[in-house]
Amino acid sequence: MPLTPDPQARPRPLVLLHGIGQSPIAWQEFVSAFGVGRAMHAPWMRGLKPSDAVGFDLDAAALDVANQLELQGMRQVDLLGVSVGGNVALRLAVERPELVGRLVLAGALVRPTKAQLRMQKLALRIVPERKLVDAGVSRPRMLAVFDALRTLDETSRLAQVQAPALVVAGSGDRLGRASAEVLARGLPNARFETIAGGGSMLNDSSPQELAALAHTFLDAPLPVE
Repeated sequence: MPLTPDPQARPRPLVLLHGIGQSPIAWQEFVSAFGVGRAMHAPWMRGLKPSDAVGFDLDAAALDVANQLELQGMRQVDLLGVSVGGNVALRLAVERPELVGRLVLAGALVRPTKAQLRMQKLALRIVPERKLVDAGVSRPRMLAVFDALRTLDETSRLAQVQAPALVVAGSGDRLGRASAEVLARGLPNARFETIAGGGSMLNDSSPQELAALAHTFLDAPLPVE
């Protein structure tokens, strides 16, 4: 989804960070539902691109996204991330706060349990190979992401996030809802929303509903202090 950024333009560009088992094309329905009026950019994240070596590092992925944005002249953006894309967005909000305006987080993990990771790995294992190939993703590369998240603990970082955040979960994602509630409580300036019938990958299961929530949140004026 190419764009020609204007650093002085308003509203801010919206950067869409895909989840495990997805490619940037997974945002097509969301983009259609969100509509015009805001430049959008959906980059591959380092460690998930087909040409990358198998292996994933959250800090390296966040740094690569920041570098891509700066190369395109973007001084500040809003971020919407699902699954591990939400964790990359969180890491950027902590490490590069000047780059991040607002956050929409759907499925970001705070301190994943063995049960959470095991269920997600099992879900990925049963996805037909042809579906992964059509999406442009690799099963070994996706499984490597889960291995990299085994020691993830974002608890101490949450209080450092300055950006206003919208945390979203699908009602059909029990473990995801529990993690989202922890995330929303830990962030200094966050609100929590649930999408009825939504699954773990809301850009896939509920793109219209996610777009509506994101549109309302991102376009809302900041409160006057």
